[in-house]
Amino acid sequence: MSRRSRRRCTWCLLLCCALLALAYLQFCLLQVPTQTHHSLDQSKKDKITYKLNRGTAITRYDDSCPVFRLQSEKEGPQEEVACSRADFVPGSCRIMKELFADKIPANCSHQSSDVICTITEYNPHKPQASCHHDLCSESSSVVIGLYNEEVGVNQWLKFKSTMEAMTFINQELLMDWRTYHHGYCFIRCLSRDARKVSQLLILPPVLRAYQRSANKRTNEPALNVNILLLDSVSRHHFYRSLPKTIDTFRNLNTNVFKTGQVFDFELVQGIKSRTFESLQALFGGESFNPLKPFSSFELPPKAVDLNKTLGSFKRFGYETLYLEDMCWKWDWGLVKELRALKKNAPFPERSQLLLEAARRSGIDRMDVSYSSCDILQENGVKDMFHGPAALCYNGIHQHTYLLQYIEYFITRFTFLQKPFFSFLMLDSNHEDTGLRLKQVDEDLAKHVTFLADQQNTLTFILSDHGNNYGQFVSKTTESQIELFHTTLFVIVPDRAAAVLGDDKIRSLYTNQHRLISLLDVHHTLQGLLPNTGVMKENDVKYGVHADGLLSPVSASRTCDSIPRIPPNFCICQDFEKKVVSDSSFGLLAEFALAQMNHEILQQQVNAKRALAGNRACQKLIGVRFDNVKIREEHINETVIKLDLYVKGSENTGHQEEKYLVVVDFNFEMDVSITFLGFDRLSPYSPYEICANHDVDLRLCICDVENVDEASIPYWKNSLTSSVSWIETNFSSVHESCLYLVKRQYSSGVVLAVLNVCPHLHYVIEFDFLTVNMYSSSVMPVNMTLWSRSEELLTIGFQKNKGKPWKYKYYLNYRAFTL
Repeated sequence: MSRRSRRRCTWCLLLCCALLALAYLQFCLLQVPTQTHHSLDQSKKDKITYKLNRGTAITRYDDSCPVFRLQSEKEGPQEEVACSRADFVPGSCRIMKELFADKIPANCSHQSSDVICTITEYNPHKPQASCHHDLCSESSSVVIGLYNEEVGVNQWLKFKSTMEAMTFINQELLMDWRTYHHGYCFIRCLSRDARKVSQLLILPPVLRAYQRSANKRTNEPALNVNILLLDSVSRHHFYRSLPKTIDTFRNLNTNVFKTGQVFDFELVQGIKSRTFESLQALFGGESFNPLKPFSSFELPPKAVDLNKTLGSFKRFGYETLYLEDMCWKWDWGLVKELRALKKNAPFPERSQLLLEAARRSGIDRMDVSYSSCDILQENGVKDMFHGPAALCYNGIHQHTYLLQYIEYFITRFTFLQKPFFSFLMLDSNHEDTGLRLKQVDEDLAKHVTFLADQQNTLTFILSDHGNNYGQFVSKTTESQIELFHTTLFVIVPDRAAAVLGDDKIRSLYTNQHRLISLLDVHHTLQGLLPNTGVMKENDVKYGVHADGLLSPVSASRTCDSIPRIPPNFCICQDFEKKVVSDSSFGLLAEFALAQMNHEILQQQVNAKRALAGNRACQKLIGVRFDNVKIREEHINETVIKLDLYVKGSENTGHQEEKYLVVVDFNFEMDVSITFLGFDRLSPYSPYEICANHDVDLRLCICDVENVDEASIPYWKNSLTSSVSWIETNFSSVHESCLYLVKRQYSSGVVLAVLNVCPHLHYVIEFDFLTVNMYSSSVMPVNMTLWSRSEELLTIGFQKNKGKPWKYKYYLNYRAFTL
């Protein structure tokens, strides 16, 4: 090659390198972050926004995790405690930022806001309403709706003008012992521009006639109790969704309180991922775990024992208020917790049933709760579990009305010097997105400022459990820890702190960093009453003090001391150990799946129409399992938890449905394995339209496009394996109807029987003889095998891994024609 050619090649090579360098530099410049800043409340500390060449922006978050704590690091716990919060699951902090950070919640701008009447400056001595006379048409009458709890409906009064309506409000509704109004009224008219206007006006509470002679039973200083329960809100979701409220807490502790404090309890272990059991722990002081579990869609086997707490306070002259945002005419809320649900009865009978149950429970007032039916109806829903994005009436959030009434109630009874116990449950966050809670933040921050000024009132802001469905649940197992890591803040103003005394304040301070539960809160409430109302220490279980958090909780407490109802995750680090799954865990997953399918079958067979094999809720088909965790309860006993995924319905768009299952393995028992329970981690309410009413909806997967359950066979393909992660062998036993089902694992075997025929059922006798194996069933097995159904015979587990295992079985049957 000539010198000129070599020189030309060198220049070409240099030019190519220069072009590549220029392209890389341009790419880097396009990727320069436009924003990087820091904050705890989903701000931009942990994100980088990339601006692409077409002007679109992509925000990417890192996996750094915030510190969810009111106190600074210097003020944090200095002592050694047995429980520290479980570490964040890797990747979960990035996911929570992607789902919740910078997301703007829906508002009420889709509704107009018309104000006919207002109570501007509330004077508890003589409240006054004023009305605007230019909104309603002069030719339109004004009607006022008052709820009548005797018949369960609104009753409407007509007035000729706004002035006449205002006179009625001031002279009748705002005067004690006159017209009882439940803390609200509806005002409606036709506006000057011919629009139908409807306003919900919150009214201060008035006394009933029988309350003229009500007196306190003791002269001791009485602290009022106010509880706000936020349904489905984990501790961490409270922090990331309510930054203004958190800032208000911090400001109170730093700049307002002198001897008082907002206490932030960092380690609150959930009892169960359901409201009923949480309320029973809070009010009844009991971990309610019946032998026969019940579905959320069933009536509970007994009512929540509200009277154990509310009755105690009533005996000392307290007025009791129970508010909620649920509609009592539907399936959820207090009407269900008190077993006062009778949907087929006329409204007067249903209303009386609820009233009687409330009186037995120690509830004096439900007041503005009744407005929830009208608000939900206005939003086109019967409950708020799956939308809408914002629950509004007349352009105002539902929670705003309820918080306003709580403030009126507290102000009025403080003025009357009558002690009170008020309770409000908000279900704003019980929905799929986890964003609706953000709507509460501004109102709650203002409400907290009000509460801090109520010097004789202790306020508990708490939750029952975290959110148990939605994208966060499906994307990270951190959600399972959050599900049981609940919220508790206690607001103790200065004067209330003086009443409690230094020892109890010190206990509250100490207990912020120790493991507690709602059982501790229950006994704290009891401990606020005079000594005659407090239980003796030896009458209290689980190491809980008779006055709860008003005495120091043991620093050595772990989840072993808290009566958690399975399935349940302990929030303490290393309480449970994550393990790599092997075939033995496949056997355990099969056992849990078989128990769940057995329950589906039994519940449908108990309904006579299902005997022919036409059952809407299909057999669950296991597709995989993961997230295996174990806990050695004793030397020879281990509790195993795992996430079990089953095949979803083709018509819902969900390829898989997710369950958390718990089994107990006892190495000393002849029957070594026990199914402790399950929880469905994916939404199941869409299946309500096609499910058998006899089946626990949590277990049901059915055809949502074919709701005629009589036309749906139990299995479309009769020889379908119950699991897809291992090969299944089907052996014909009788006339291509009865099959023995076998799945061989390296450490055990699954044996079941399957009846694919619609006209036969069988009586099965089975025995299982083994060497070096555990059995999941008591031998011999005797069972009835219904048409088109499958039942587990046994699962054999290898005992000693270093030794061979073997088995033989005897199977006899008798066939019967249906």
